[in-house]
Amino acid sequence: MRALINSPSLSVGATMDYQSECQFALEPSINGLIEKAEGAGWNREHAVLAILALASGQVAETDFTDDRSLS
Repeated sequence: MRALINSPSLSVGATMDYQSECQFALEPSINGLIEKAEGAGWNREHAVLAILALASGQVAETDFTDDRSLS
């Protein structure tokens, strides 16, 4: 069974609320991924750090500092 992720109800310009909503939508899937990694024998802290490292490679620094990315 694939996890469903809710679509945003806010525009990307509603920066803080949009980010909070995005985190809320992704949280169950990320928690499930961590649980699967633990079930496969991976240490929880290492699994979380691996997710952070992989996720950080998905965005450029300018994605957070360039106002054009928010519109």
